[in-house]
Amino acid sequence: MTHATIPDRRKTINVLIVDDEPYLSELACRFLEMNHFSTEAAGSADEAMAKIRDGSYDIVVSDYQMPVKDGIDLLREVRKEFPALPFILFTGRSREEVAIQALNEGADFYLQKGGDTKVQFVELAHKIRRAVERRRAAAAIEERNEVLGAILAASPFGIALVKNRTIQWVNESLAQMLEYTIAELIGMPVRKLYKTDEEYQQTGEQIFSDLRVHGQSSFHTRLLRKSGMPMDSRIQMATLNTKNPLFSRMVTITDITKRLAITRELEHLSRMPHLELNPVVEVDRNGQITYFNEAAIDLLVKHGNGAGIEAFLPPDIEEILCRIPKYDARTLYRTVRVGTASLILHITISRTYQIARISAFDTLDAQCVDTFVSGAGKALAPGVREGAGKNGSLY
Repeated sequence: MTHATIPDRRKTINVLIVDDEPYLSELACRFLEMNHFSTEAAGSADEAMAKIRDGSYDIVVSDYQMPVKDGIDLLREVRKEFPALPFILFTGRSREEVAIQALNEGADFYLQKGGDTKVQFVELAHKIRRAVERRRAAAAIEERNEVLGAILAASPFGIALVKNRTIQWVNESLAQMLEYTIAELIGMPVRKLYKTDEEYQQTGEQIFSDLRVHGQSSFHTRLLRKSGMPMDSRIQMATLNTKNPLFSRMVTITDITKRLAITRELEHLSRMPHLELNPVVEVDRNGQITYFNEAAIDLLVKHGNGAGIEAFLPPDIEEILCRIPKYDARTLYRTVRVGTASLILHITISRTYQIARISAFDTLDAQCVDTFVSGAGKALAPGVREGAGKNGSLY
């Protein structure tokens, strides 16, 4: 027996009635259709599975006692192939053990046969609505979680879930920032991302205070990449557990290392305005170029003859970088040729930021050179600037 399906699935619940007695299944279908359900019937477990595979049902209501395969057998097959499909089992009276088994196998509800037929079907309609609404709500939550998970995973910002000061989940962006794989970060104590216990403790105290009062925290800190290089970071977090703010929290991390480099450049330019339009390159202590401005690119395009940004590095850059841990704000001078351009390099070593900052200007601009060198020379401590060095380079 087949009954017409009402097309508006948002308001209609499509029910498959499974019973080997046609009279009983017809009775159930008629009552449910009178109460705005859409129904179909199957006379056996095998017929029911064939219909489920080919059709679209919101719930299965099955008799227990049927030949060949009973309602429990059908329930097992449904759960194996369609684990989220709601299922209600009709059992006979005095079959409590069957009801318990049905619940253990994953049935949403069971209903005992017998008594007042109208009351029984009213109860059946009530249980159908509850089971379907519950499953639909669970499916909606799962779908939202999947969408949210996809958004978080694809975010350009570093995102992590931290519980009990241990990383539970991270996205690919954060893993790349920190130079770890996702697998390496999951389960890692947050302490490992800080250089010292003191920094970790101070940051933790600030976080706890913010989360306890406001439920969220925003601050700057310095994390360690896997290579040991620092990463200046802006961190925002919100607690997921108001009773224990530090136990569970979502964390968003932004790498602001380059932003700080630009800020340092602007601060430097405010003191030396003649450098504003000149090429600037920054190199970390491992020899990696971490920043360069547009002026450096412009010079390469005009005069570089195909040279790369590495052309701004002096021949003894490795020796210079070795001095980073020893000095802060020490100034050196070198000369280099970048294609057809002859440049004087003003190199500042920063122990604080673990970089060497190279500012370059054309030696043909004599007035600029004189002003720059004489002004810088007055500001240098004795012994820092030693006049002409090898191959015309300056200290």
